[in-house]
Amino acid sequence: MPVISLCMIVRDEEKCIAKCLASVKGVADEIIIVDTGSKDETKKIAAGFGANVIDFIWTGSFADARNASLEAANGDWVLFLDADEYLEPSCHGALRKNIAQADVEGYYIPVVNIYGSEQQPEQCRDILFRLFRNRSEYRFRGIIHEQVLNSILEKDSKANIAIAHDITIYHYGYLDSQVQEKDKINRNLEFLAQQIKDSPEDKYVLYQYGLELYRAERYGESIEMLKKSLAGLAPGGPESMYLPKLIRLIVMAHYQARRYEEAVEYVKYGLSIYQDYADLYHYGGLCFYELRAYGTSFEYFMKSTTLGEQSYVYGSYPGVKGFKSYFYMGKICEEFDSEEEALGYYLVAFRENPSFHIALEQMVRILVKGEESDDVRIALANMCECCTAEAKFILGRMLFIERSYKLAGEYLEAAAVGGLNTAEVNICRAICLAQQDRVIEALRILDEYVNDSEHYVRAIFNKAIILWLQDNAFKVRSITDSLIKMGLDDDFMAIVKLIRSRPNEQMDFVSLRPDSSELLFDILLRAMDHGDFKKVDDILAGMHHEWITVHAYRLMQMYLRHNRLNDAERYGHIYLVSTQESFDALVCMGVIKSKKEEYWEAAEYYRAAVTIAPCSPKAYVNLLKMYDKLCLETLKTAVKNHPDVELFKAMLEQEAARQ
Repeated sequence: MPVISLCMIVRDEEKCIAKCLASVKGVADEIIIVDTGSKDETKKIAAGFGANVIDFIWTGSFADARNASLEAANGDWVLFLDADEYLEPSCHGALRKNIAQADVEGYYIPVVNIYGSEQQPEQCRDILFRLFRNRSEYRFRGIIHEQVLNSILEKDSKANIAIAHDITIYHYGYLDSQVQEKDKINRNLEFLAQQIKDSPEDKYVLYQYGLELYRAERYGESIEMLKKSLAGLAPGGPESMYLPKLIRLIVMAHYQARRYEEAVEYVKYGLSIYQDYADLYHYGGLCFYELRAYGTSFEYFMKSTTLGEQSYVYGSYPGVKGFKSYFYMGKICEEFDSEEEALGYYLVAFRENPSFHIALEQMVRILVKGEESDDVRIALANMCECCTAEAKFILGRMLFIERSYKLAGEYLEAAAVGGLNTAEVNICRAICLAQQDRVIEALRILDEYVNDSEHYVRAIFNKAIILWLQDNAFKVRSITDSLIKMGLDDDFMAIVKLIRSRPNEQMDFVSLRPDSSELLFDILLRAMDHGDFKKVDDILAGMHHEWITVHAYRLMQMYLRHNRLNDAERYGHIYLVSTQESFDALVCMGVIKSKKEEYWEAAEYYRAAVTIAPCSPKAYVNLLKMYDKLCLETLKTAVKNHPDVELFKAMLEQEAARQ
C-alpha cells in the first residue's frame, strides 16, 4: 500500500493546527511539520499528533520551507495542507483509492473556501493542486503562492494530472477574523511584488498579485496585472486551471472600477470558452444593469439561474445562480413599475437564502407603504418564518425603518419576550408605542435606561421627542436641561435647541453635518407620521437655506409620502433649481403633478426625465400612463362639450374599458 506523507509549514497556529491534524488521523502515514518560528504551543500540539517537527530558519520564501518538508518526507505520495485547512474525514477511502492509480502523477483536489463573518459565513468552491508523487526532482517554486506543478510538467509535459473529485479540503483562512488578524493582504502584496521582480513572466504569480490588488481595492492596478496574466494563456492544460477564475476576476475588477463596457467584453470572451459559467452571466447581468440595458441584464441573470451544478474549476461564488441573480431580476422589474413581479423574485431570493436580508427589506418596502392591514400582516407571516427572537427583531427593525409602527412594535415586543431584551429592541419599541399615542407605556420603557450611562442620552432625547410631539413644552425643556449641561456634540445640541425653542424665539439658522442630518430627519419623519406638520414647518424654518437646498429632494419625498403635494412640489422646485438634470427629482415631480391630476405638467416632467436618462424605463412607463390619462380626460371633455357626437362616446367607452 502506498505511503502518504502529510507535509505542512506552520508558525503560531495553535488555534487551528489540531483541527487540521485530527482530520488526517488514520490516513496520513507520517506527518512532517516545518515550523518557521512559532512562539505559541503549535509545536507541542503537533508533537502530540506524532508529527516530525522540524525547526526552520525563515528565509523569506515559502517555497524554501515547503521543500524542507519534502526533504524529510519518506512517503510515496505527498499531501500538503495549511494549518487553517482540514480534510473531510469521509474522504479517507477516496484518498487511498486515488493514490493507487499507477498512471497518475498528481491530483487537483476540490477546496471549499469558507469566508466572510463567523456568524454568517459563505462558501466558495475551488480546486487546487495538493497531492503528488514524492520524487526528488519535484520541488516548489515561489516566494509566496508557491507551486510544485511546474516542476512536474517540466520533467514530463505529458504527465497525467487528474482531479480527485471525491476528496474535499475545507479552508477557513479567509474568514474576516483570520484575514484581519494576520494582515494577509499587505503581507501577500509585499511578497508577490518581490516575486514578480524575480519572475516577471510567471502568469500564475501575476494572477495572484492581481488578486491581492483587487482585495486591497486597488482596481486599476489589479486590471493591468490580470491582463498581463491573461495574455497568451490558453485554456485546457493543467497549468491554466485557474483561467476561468482569472477571467471572472478581470470582469469583477472592471466592474468595481465602473468600466462596465470593458467588463462586458471580457464576459463575452469568457463565455466563448466556458458557455455554462454562471458567474460570468451574473456579472454580465450586473454590468448591463449599470449600463441601464435592463432587457439584456435580465436575460443574463435569468440564464445564470438556469445553469446546472458548476464545475470546481470555475470556483463559483454562492448565490450567483440563485438568490443574488433573483434579487437583481426583482430590481429590474421595479424599474418597469412591476412591483408584483418584483415581489415574486425577491421572495424566491429570500427563501433560497433567509440570511439575505436585503431581499426581505425590498419585500417589506413594497408590501407596507405605510399600511398596517391584516393582509400585510398575513403576507409577512407567510413569507418569513420568524422562529427566533433575532429573526423577529430583524423584521421588526425593517418595519420600523418603513415607519410601520404598529406591526414593527408587535415583532419587536415578540423579540423582547423571546429573550432579545436589549436596549436597541426596547428603545425602538418605545418609539413605536409613542407613535401610536401609547405615551405612558413608551415613557415607562425609556425610564428603564435613564440611569444607564451607556444609553442615557438616547433615552432622554427620545423622551424629549415624545413629549415634544405631545406639545408638553415645559417637560421638554426640563428633561433636556441635563443634555445642555453635558456639552455634547455641537450639531446634536443644535437639534436639541430646535425642539426646545419657544414660539417666535429668535435663533440662528442651523446647518448640520450629513450624519447629524440623519437624526434630524428621524425627528421630522416622526412628526409627519404623527400628523404634526406645523412642528415640521417650524423646524425647517430654522434651517439654513443651504441645508434646505442640499436636502430638498429628500424633503420632497417625505412630503409626497404623506400626500402633502403642495409642500412636496415646493421643495421639488427648490431642488431642481440647483440640480436641473436630476432624473429622480423629475420623476418625483411627475408623480406629484399626476396625483394633483395635472396630467399635462406631469407628462412634461416625465419627458424631461426621458431626455436626461433615455435608457431608463421608469420615465417611459410613467409617461405612457400619463398619455393614457390624458387620452381619457380629453375624451371626457370632448363628450361633455359635444354630447351629440356618437364617435366621442364610443371612443370614451373603449378607452375606459381598456384602462
